[in-house]
Amino acid sequence: MTPAFWCIITMILINYLLAGVGGWLTVRQTGKLDINQPRIQDRELTGAASRVKAAQANGWEILTVFSSCVFIAHLAGVPAHESALPAYLFIISRVLYFICYAFRLSPWRTIVFVIGILANIWLIKLAIHYGG
Repeated sequence: MTPAFWCIITMILINYLLAGVGGWLTVRQTGKLDINQPRIQDRELTGAASRVKAAQANGWEILTVFSSCVFIAHLAGVPAHESALPAYLFIISRVLYFICYAFRLSPWRTIVFVIGILANIWLIKLAIHYGG
């Protein structure tokens, strides 16, 4: 399995880690975890709990984009060693993004989000180069 595919798995694990942190913060803020209607409870959250839950939701959304770019690069014949760097850059940007989101670090959150998007564009550019 290529490093870029391992980065997809890493991103999934990061999102589940954020789910755990978000759940812990939810219990800390509300005193319980509503497993029957968690989305309603999420709308009532404030502060760090709300931001971590939002960062996790964004993580699931961008995972689709990143995974697609990795698969496109792979199918276009991009060598594993060349797709590794943009994939690693994407993971680093996402970790920084979650930190910036949780601690309200603007405009850094936007800057690292754009870096992640540029990593995806880099993968597509490699796919165009190798796939012709």
